[in-house]
Amino acid sequence: GTLNLGGGYKVGRNEGEESTDLAECGGTVKNAFEEFKEKTGRSIKLEIEPGTFLTANNGALVSRVQDIVETDDYKFYKLDSGMTDVLRPSLYGAIHPCTILPTSEEGRGTEEVVIVGHCCESGDLMTPLPGDPEALGKREVTKAQVGDYCVIDGSGAYCSGMSCKNYNSFPEAAEVMVWEGGG
Repeated sequence: GTLNLGGGYKVGRNEGEESTDLAECGGTVKNAFEEFKEKTGRSIKLEIEPGTFLTANNGALVSRVQDIVETDDYKFYKLDSGMTDVLRPSLYGAIHPCTILPTSEEGRGTEEVVIVGHCCESGDLMTPLPGDPEALGKREVTKAQVGDYCVIDGSGAYCSGMSCKNYNSFPEAAEVMVWEGGG
C-alpha cells in the first residue's frame, strides 16, 4: 500500500519564520512505518508533495517603483507589477518580504510605506496587514525613488500559476531562470 501525506509543509518566507524541519518529521514517520511493518509484516510506500516547500524561496518578482503617493495616513509605493504577477497577498493576505533596491548609490534611510500594484484595484495590495488581508499594512523599507527596484521574495511557488493572466490588458510577466553564479 501507499500513504500519501500530501504537502503543506511550512515555508519560512519572512524573517523570524521557521520552515518545517523535514528531518524531524521524517524521523517520526519512518518510526511509524517501521512499527507498522513489524506488527503487520507489510511495508507501506510513502509519497509526499513538497512542491511549495522546494520552490517558494527560489523565486522573486522584480518590479520597479513607478509612482510614490502620499496621503494624510500613508505613503504608497506603486509598482509596475502587482496582483497580476503575485496574487497571494491580494487573494488571502499572504505576507512576502519586500526589498527596495535603489538605482543610485546615495544613502536614503528607511521609511514605512504601503506597497501596491498597478491594477487600480482595492485588492492590488502587496503589503496586507498581517491577520487582516483587506487592511493596508505598512512595511519599513529603504526609501525609494521612482525607477528603483522592488523585489518581492518568496514568489517561487504558485505566483506565476495563480497570476491574473492578461488582467486589465497587462501582459504576463516574463520568467527568467538564473543559475548560481549569475549565468
